[in-house]
Amino acid sequence: MGHAPARRCGDASHLPPERGGAARVRYPARQHRRGAVATDEAGFTVRYGEWAVIAGGSDGLGAAFAERLAARGMNCLLVARRPAPLDAVAAALRRHHGVQVRTLSLDLGAADAVGQLLAATTDLDLGVVVFNAGAESTGARFLDAPFGEWRMLIDRNVGFLTEALYGFGRRMRAQARGGLIVVGSEAAFGGAARGAMYTASKGYALNLCESLWAELRPHDVDVLTLLFRIADTPTLRTVLARRGIPIEATGAVSPTILAEASVTALADGPVLNFDEEDATDPLTAAAPRRTRVEQVSVTLEGFYADVA
Repeated sequence: MGHAPARRCGDASHLPPERGGAARVRYPARQHRRGAVATDEAGFTVRYGEWAVIAGGSDGLGAAFAERLAARGMNCLLVARRPAPLDAVAAALRRHHGVQVRTLSLDLGAADAVGQLLAATTDLDLGVVVFNAGAESTGARFLDAPFGEWRMLIDRNVGFLTEALYGFGRRMRAQARGGLIVVGSEAAFGGAARGAMYTASKGYALNLCESLWAELRPHDVDVLTLLFRIADTPTLRTVLARRGIPIEATGAVSPTILAEASVTALADGPVLNFDEEDATDPLTAAAPRRTRVEQVSVTLEGFYADVA
């Protein structure tokens, strides 16, 4: 669940200038391809690959991603801690879409989680990986919670994500195709009391995904981070029920709608801000953020031209 962003316009003044005398390089990337993702089964699997991996695929948004990818003909590896919900989602995918489905019961907070996840995919024609797993905000003030609580959040929202993107990103770069989808939050746009570490981790994920999008574009690998305020998930309903808040009062969006929008926009990264209100806001809108990433990438490619 995201936080309403404190909108601030950023700049690139802290970045190094181009080297004197160095020619300004054109960033070597594909043209922006709005709506380029094929929705038919054959086109989608040819473009990306036969298998999707959904980390956090046992319910809610993760299950919705699995269903939307299976509808496009992708086989699915569902990963989460609890076997029973995984098996239920797997059975539904086989029944409704006739795809192959594997399940992996794995604690994604474990120290060797990424290693186990990568090992489970070595024999797959890897196409799309969805990262829908992470620690939620506890609502504690930064200085009031035991630091171990923040360490756990960092391990899940920063450590796991970084290592997994590194492993799967290198594999997709080598095969010159694939797609990475990271489920983020509008909390990435600014900090808030009782949300210090959560908003910081989401900001980290956003910047990492934008950078990876720029680096993988020349290799035909798509990267997208989904940003939204609130999704209508079982977890949210449980939290709201404890507080006596009806789901209808929150404006929560259906996971199926969010998943479909993300899969459709996969070639249109690096950001899908689902609740985007101001299409010109350079902080929150997808197009200005994309332009900034492209411009800064050109500058850095020139500045670091002597670095392999």
